[in-house]
Amino acid sequence: MKKIIFAGLATLALLLTARAQETHFSAGHLAVLRAGDGTFDLTLRQAPVFVDQYDLDGPNAAPSFTVSIPTNGPHSFFFNGHAGTEGLLTRSADHRVLAFAGYGGVDLLKVSGTAARLDIQRGFTTVDRDGRLQTVLYPSDTGTAKVNARGVATDGTNNFWGCGNSLGTFYFNPDQLKEPARFDNFLNCRSFRIINGVLYGSINSADAFAGDQPPGIYNFLPADLPRATNTFPNLFLAAGDSYQKITTFDLNLAGDTAYVADTKAGIQKYVKAGGAWKFAYNFAIPQNIPPAENTGTGCFGLVVDFSKPSPVIYATTTEGYGGSVNSNRVVRVVDAGATSPVTTLIQAPSANVAFRGIDFTPY
Repeated sequence: MKKIIFAGLATLALLLTARAQETHFSAGHLAVLRAGDGTFDLTLRQAPVFVDQYDLDGPNAAPSFTVSIPTNGPHSFFFNGHAGTEGLLTRSADHRVLAFAGYGGVDLLKVSGTAARLDIQRGFTTVDRDGRLQTVLYPSDTGTAKVNARGVATDGTNNFWGCGNSLGTFYFNPDQLKEPARFDNFLNCRSFRIINGVLYGSINSADAFAGDQPPGIYNFLPADLPRATNTFPNLFLAAGDSYQKITTFDLNLAGDTAYVADTKAGIQKYVKAGGAWKFAYNFAIPQNIPPAENTGTGCFGLVVDFSKPSPVIYATTTEGYGGSVNSNRVVRVVDAGATSPVTTLIQAPSANVAFRGIDFTPY
């Protein structure tokens, strides 16, 4: 831990609390879900949460706009910043809100321990352009099972698809249902994303073993946006044999180019030709932390701008000290081929800060 380099307390405070003149999210920026304020110990497994706005081109010294998520009172909400699976961020299908999953209805650390093992309500929070929050909670109702709230996707009209482990994958509309409709045939999921009106989900090797399904990206039958408990998963893209520690992904609208985040390997590109997916290449992530002290060498959150002549990939990395993701980065890759450089846009300043999910800002 002594090898962590700090730029000084003043710089740390600037990074975490700086505000430009902006009072809302601006279109065409990055939104990054952050766990930790630089002083709160992430190893306590309950962390204060923030959504930060950054410039797409960077490098960024500080966010230009930040939304702080309440961690005390009736609207409290948080996730486990120490967990390797929690903290994904998605933008709604209508681009109006950001959404992430976690735990709420109780003050931060009122009940200490790993939130996924505690009798705390699960839920999701949405954040709109002006930083307004809406939190939806539901009873966990999972007995003694350890259920991580990993992420959520929404169409923006109060329909939510939650992803997690151990009965943690479901559809929920709080206006229409008393409790989530859990997917009996897809019990474990790393991430959900709605692309071109279709819900896709990913599972990695651990999920695959638990559910007897191949790791990769799935869509669902019989509906593009499933709502029934007897929904069936359909393997859309199988993960390569060397790249099965996947978290999230992104697809172009044509459905023939995919990028996948792997927590150990980096970012993989797949292309579809002749009706079959083929692995193209992997972007390995250059590391700043000595290998003997490093937690992970890949990526967690990921989003891609497919509107450019060469797709531009943005991702959060998984390195960290002490068995946790921390002191990590937001990186960018302009995909001009297998040797495209990986550029650091944002560097977390502390072992008590972790960048987790990432997407584009709402508007």
